[in-house]
Amino acid sequence: MSTWQVRAEGSPTAVVVPSATDILSGLRDGIWLPTDEVKGPTDAAWTAIEAHPAFEEAAAELELPPPEPPDETHLDMNPLIDVCLVLLIFFILTITYASLERAIDVPQDTPEEKGSSTTKVEYKDIKDRVFRVTARMDGEQPVIKLEADVVKVEELEDKMKQVIDRTGRSEMLLDIDGNVPWGIQTAIMDAAKGNKVHNILCRPKPRK
Repeated sequence: MSTWQVRAEGSPTAVVVPSATDILSGLRDGIWLPTDEVKGPTDAAWTAIEAHPAFEEAAAELELPPPEPPDETHLDMNPLIDVCLVLLIFFILTITYASLERAIDVPQDTPEEKGSSTTKVEYKDIKDRVFRVTARMDGEQPVIKLEADVVKVEELEDKMKQVIDRTGRSEMLLDIDGNVPWGIQTAIMDAAKGNKVHNILCRPKPRK
């Protein structure tokens, strides 16, 4: 009986198989791979199973099917997630700004247009019930005055309390130059709120 030999590609060890039919069965059952080498009783050299004339057709039938085409109905969620994050950041910033705007009730400039219903108040008429806070720019440095004293921004709340306790004046006359940074204006308003000053009068700016 003629015998066949089968080995893994390049392996020095071979397995003896009784017939070509057994090799075909092993190939279909997955025992042998198409790339394994075979040598028949009349073969002079080792040949890959998929290249041997006796098994070439059977090996071709066992080739893997082509990969399935990509699913075009698949929805890529990454762009949608990016858009949602941008919207989330936008809403967070908007809500934060709106909350800050409500917390800082900055008094508006006194309108001076003709026909305005706002009543002008002279300082001499209210000087007994208000204390005065001014803020001006000295070069690049803001200067804050409480009454006639220059006050550091971090000491403003304490100094303001001392003035209120000493004079009994619980209203503030605010005179801020338009070039004063917003942070300084916010600090003045916070100091007033910390001392429960709810009535804040603004000195109207002169017309340019």
